[in-house]
Amino acid sequence: MRATDDRYRSEQGRFDLAIRMIGHEARTGTIRYWTGLSDDRIRKLYAAYFKFKPDGVKRRRGKSPTQITPLVDSPLRTLESGVLANLLHGGGLFSAQPDGGPRLRNNIQLGHRFCDCYETYRSVVAAPSLSFEWGWNLLTNIRRGEELGVTRCGQCKSMYLRDLLCLPAPDCPVCRSVAVSSPGQLN
Repeated sequence: MRATDDRYRSEQGRFDLAIRMIGHEARTGTIRYWTGLSDDRIRKLYAAYFKFKPDGVKRRRGKSPTQITPLVDSPLRTLESGVLANLLHGGGLFSAQPDGGPRLRNNIQLGHRFCDCYETYRSVVAAPSLSFEWGWNLLTNIRRGEELGVTRCGQCKSMYLRDLLCLPAPDCPVCRSVAVSSPGQLN
């Protein structure tokens, strides 16, 4: 091994994460946040590795989504968002403590862990509707803790997402979906 190899290792890690995120159609700002690469470098990576591929990875334009309503607007969407939230929590990307969890900006290891959680979510949910960017929105909103929070149901003990500004607090989506699917049975 040459003495100069070590200085390129972190740069290669940034490139690898950026290419992985481009494959998930992440926006430039999201990739920049996780990797620290410049916008120009990210565009060049896309042009070099994805632009002329037949499967067609799209480049999303504009800012990342920031609204929380689409994440919790129905019991099914709340459950689906909850699956990803549980994976992100299990992956150590946020904590239940007030500090929110580890520092994410320019953290290559946690960036790969976020991609792992998103890929697991895509394989576990039958018809996933959350894009990579909506997953990123979910994580940032949970970590901020101002509008979106994680709650544990007192009855079924499942962990689910909840709009913290919604009054009265919505019922557990798991219990609600069980009650809707079997209205004649008692819980």
